[in-house]
Amino acid sequence: MRARALTTAAVCAVTLLGAGGVTPAAAAADRTGPVGAAGAGSGAGSGAGAGSGADFNGDGYPDLAIGAHTATVDGVKRAGVVTVAYGSATGLKHDTAAIISQATPGVPGDPTEDGRWRAVSAHGDLDGDGYDDLVVNWAERHTVLWGSADGLTAGTTVTPGTYRPHDPKVLGGTVGVGDVNGDGVDDFITRGNNGASYGLSVRLGPLDRTTGASAGVWFRNTGSLDKLLTSVVHVGDLTGDGIDDIVAGGGVVLGNGTPGGVVLKGSATGLVKGSGFGGPQKYSTFYPSALGDLNKDGYQDLVTGHPEDNKIYVAYGGPNGIGSTPKARSYTQAGTGVPGLDEEGDRFGSALAIGDTDQDGYDDVIIGASYETGADPATTTASGAITVLRGSASGITTTGATSFTQNSKGVPSTSENNDHFGSAAAVLDTDRDGNPEVYVGGNGEDGYKGRVWTLPTGASTGVTGTGATSFHLGTLGGPATGGNFGYRIAG
Repeated sequence: MRARALTTAAVCAVTLLGAGGVTPAAAAADRTGPVGAAGAGSGAGSGAGAGSGADFNGDGYPDLAIGAHTATVDGVKRAGVVTVAYGSATGLKHDTAAIISQATPGVPGDPTEDGRWRAVSAHGDLDGDGYDDLVVNWAERHTVLWGSADGLTAGTTVTPGTYRPHDPKVLGGTVGVGDVNGDGVDDFITRGNNGASYGLSVRLGPLDRTTGASAGVWFRNTGSLDKLLTSVVHVGDLTGDGIDDIVAGGGVVLGNGTPGGVVLKGSATGLVKGSGFGGPQKYSTFYPSALGDLNKDGYQDLVTGHPEDNKIYVAYGGPNGIGSTPKARSYTQAGTGVPGLDEEGDRFGSALAIGDTDQDGYDDVIIGASYETGADPATTTASGAITVLRGSASGITTTGATSFTQNSKGVPSTSENNDHFGSAAAVLDTDRDGNPEVYVGGNGEDGYKGRVWTLPTGASTGVTGTGATSFHLGTLGGPATGGNFGYRIAG
């Protein structure tokens, strides 16, 4: 089986206020046990490094899924499509890309006007067959498009649940995919409701390709056990034990009433309460996040964006979830060494991606600012930009930070009003040559047709505009009129 990529949905920003953890003895006693049978499967828990990417056709090359939520489908306006470009020895193959919609045979539902079926959000091997699958979600409707030797094929709706203790309702918004019980098969994590309380619903893999039913269900009442009204989830191996963990964020029920969260450590028998943390004053289920090892200490670190405040937050993993060294901190364009100006409405942090772009062994962070305005506000309002902050032994550093727009040398096209360059981002080595590429979405390009740019990287250059290319929905065989192509990316 291929190394499983660790992913999470677009989620809210969080940061650490204090250790807030519990003793190992208390943690061991505070478990959420399984409801129903544990998922079948074998093998070690996931632990792939950042940037390994989704492999939907199992050929060993990472693939890229891109949403176009206002694309026309069979004459139905703004019905939405999902595209998948497959990796190869020469990079992404445009001529073999798949265009998938609710008109595609085997995909649940039908194209509807203004249905905007689009939100590619998470990926992983949910049925345990060795191929990554793609989650497409909108509100409380979660569809899994199944991977195969032929790539993504038909889909199935995840069983929604019934508001009962043994079958908690799967709610909308945030989605996470990862192996939280360490059985070698990825699990599906969302907010949930068991008829009495809100919390986390964990649908244990393997999921059934025909019915969408799971092998078992866990529900955690985060209000009672963690004093937390969960609104967002992040999934990754922050504790470095080879089993994925869940970071739950939301509103604190008790205490001073400020937002916060908790790390719930994965285990074979349930979720174990780990370190707690505080957070900013606003929460949304659609803020971006990314995980990777920024300081090369063996623990995944969590980076979350808070674009309404033009900030990103970095919290470093450790044995109990969120570690105390290095301390978590936030970054803005007002900070020393961070390129650009901190201007209201830039939405710095509107997209995040992590990968080692300069081959020094430390993961780096790509930060989108999709409403960044260039030097001439009359022609470049909300044209967009990305910023690269490098990892180091001490964590994120602003030394050597760089930024790119469509006016940067080598980057195709020109920065124009409402291009929203930086609305989405991914770091993938689609040709497996050791130098990953940075993919940047700009859904407003060409009058909201949308476009995706490919920026090369190298050991001596890091991210560079030299040799950059771009493509749009028509390039992949979709309707030339496009439809906000590049607003969401998963890979």
